[in-house]
Amino acid sequence: MSELYGSGAVAETGADSAAVAVDEGPAEPVEPAEPVEPEDLDGPAGLALDSSEPEEPAPLEPSGREEGAEGGFLGRVFEVTSWWSEPGEGAVDRHATVDRPDFPEENPMTEVRYGTPLDRPDGERIPLFDGPPAREQTKQGIIGDCGIISTLGAVAGHRPEAISHCIRENADGTYEVTLHQTKRSLYGDWSRFAPTGSVTVLTVTPDLPVQSDAPHRPAYGKSGDGDVAWVPILEKAVAGVDATWDERRARLAEGYTRLDLGSLPSHRAELLTQLTGEAAYTDDFPTQYDMEGRSPDRQLLETFREKLADGCPVLVGTVNLEREGRSLPKGLIDRHAYEVTEVDDRGLIHLRNPHNLAHPQPLTVAEFKRCIKNRYTTIG
Repeated sequence: MSELYGSGAVAETGADSAAVAVDEGPAEPVEPAEPVEPEDLDGPAGLALDSSEPEEPAPLEPSGREEGAEGGFLGRVFEVTSWWSEPGEGAVDRHATVDRPDFPEENPMTEVRYGTPLDRPDGERIPLFDGPPAREQTKQGIIGDCGIISTLGAVAGHRPEAISHCIRENADGTYEVTLHQTKRSLYGDWSRFAPTGSVTVLTVTPDLPVQSDAPHRPAYGKSGDGDVAWVPILEKAVAGVDATWDERRARLAEGYTRLDLGSLPSHRAELLTQLTGEAAYTDDFPTQYDMEGRSPDRQLLETFREKLADGCPVLVGTVNLEREGRSLPKGLIDRHAYEVTEVDDRGLIHLRNPHNLAHPQPLTVAEFKRCIKNRYTTIG
């Protein structure tokens, strides 16, 4: 795992703010953590708001393709003890109940506990869906799992049917989440995941982490535009799936605490496969002219355009400010995961912030390569 993105958690006051039993039978932004693999936010509310153009840093060398997680705080440790290590062979269908996964130690400024924020005061339950799932319905909360929320939003934006097919509400008030099991293989610079043909079925209870001063809204992943339950329930399923892992999968932490460590490009690739049942991979940005005489910049833009036109999510993460020693332009947050949503006619790259607000201004290729780690994640 090389790029953990997660310190982009949002601290919310007065608004948004584990156990996992295995059957016998896997806002306002806050300061992002460094791209070592946890995502971070910087600036007043965790956002890098400096609009001035920074002194141009040299692009990262290929060897830095996966040097840290976006979103969390323990990215460098994460590099050694990856929580998304390669699964074993011989996959079989698995079943587990996800009740109350561990969550990070409480921030002294805001107490977090389990509650039932999906239950409305009128006794009704917030609906699982309100029309097709949409990326705008995803919003990162107060933990550093920007990579997870970005991936959920990207799949909703390109493969909404994958979201609606993998989760349903049960008659007893719980939810059933079905994730495709994956196998990992390495092809040169590629890190590739493919479905094994088996699935993991998780029964997820409706209890969710909430802040004591905002008990009617989830503290972590939540719906942005509209009021739907699929976002926090899927996030909880991803947090609790580690109950189905065997001893071959290393885990530095469990539950939401694991998600708070941030994520790497390879983590996001596995999650893409888990949600869609399609192969996903990570790859470096081009560095040389190709056989058609296309420059590295042109190859990158055309690859992104082709992927987006084919309905394939594209995910990236920003560099580590602490290591680079400079601020990022265009409202970018350091050590933070983003979804690439468009390459426009001018060749500008548009990114979506998983906080569902404060999206960065469109970037030129030069800005993109200076500020984004040179590795992306997609389906294909």
